[in-house]
Amino acid sequence: MIKIRKYIDLVLSIMFIGSVILGYYDHIPCMGEYCFISGMATGIVFFASFLSQHRNGKPLPTAIYLACAANIFIIFAATAAMGLNLEGAFIVIHILDPLLILAYWFVFCDSRTVKRRYTLSVLAFPMAYMVFALILFMASGDCPFPARLIFVDSSAVRSAIVCVCVMAGLCAEGALIFMLNRLIRKKERFNALCA
Repeated sequence: MIKIRKYIDLVLSIMFIGSVILGYYDHIPCMGEYCFISGMATGIVFFASFLSQHRNGKPLPTAIYLACAANIFIIFAATAAMGLNLEGAFIVIHILDPLLILAYWFVFCDSRTVKRRYTLSVLAFPMAYMVFALILFMASGDCPFPARLIFVDSSAVRSAIVCVCVMAGLCAEGALIFMLNRLIRKKERFNALCA
């Protein structure tokens, strides 16, 4: 499995980038949405992972894959909770991409190689996204979905509380998939399958 990992990274890179382009190409004003930016960023990370393995024979640090998995899988959770768009490419963006990256996390990544504090890596992208959305909101009075739900028509206190709750939820999700990976990796049979 490890020998084909770089090619899987390349396929996932193309899939993440391709699906968001297909989903948003005729909705250019919506390209500031979390789904588009996170899908694009994850595609770029997986392409960088492919290049790293091709040149150096090593994948990126495990914490980066954890951050990608948590930040894409939250889209699946939001789809289940809020009934996000499931037409055309959005089936891939909202359902397939998150499930594939979670499967990738469990098959190719070993959380035993990193310390538990690295679960905080899941906050890097959403915090950057919230700052981006806040700047847009302050400049124009509007911002892309889902940040619109947090900032538009809300007081600063309410927005701050919601942001803290979202970050806490992402930390919990990151810790959960981190610990599940550790539990699965304790099974020698599973490790042999993934070798």
